Amino acid sequence: MLLKMEEQHMDQALQATTLTVTGMTCSGCASKVDKALRGLEGVRDISLHYPETTVGVLHSASVTPEVIRETVTSLGFEVTAA
Repeated sequence: MLLKMEEQHMDQALQATTLTVTGMTCSGCASKVDKALRGLEGVRDISLHYPETTVGVLHSASVTPEVIRETVTSLGFEVTAA
């Protein structure tokens, strides 16, 4: 029972950030973004399906939306709020 309560507490601490990424021209670009975001400690899930340009990130509070933006822009893509 304690484990179940800890899992619920962890889920409540998760945040969702949705961004629009421009400049992705192929599925390889989308894979690059996906891999970089999944590499951030605290990212729990990514929703990105090329050719759509919206990326959803489920993450802990230790990962700020600014960190997510910086990670994507460091790959050469532009990011705006969705």
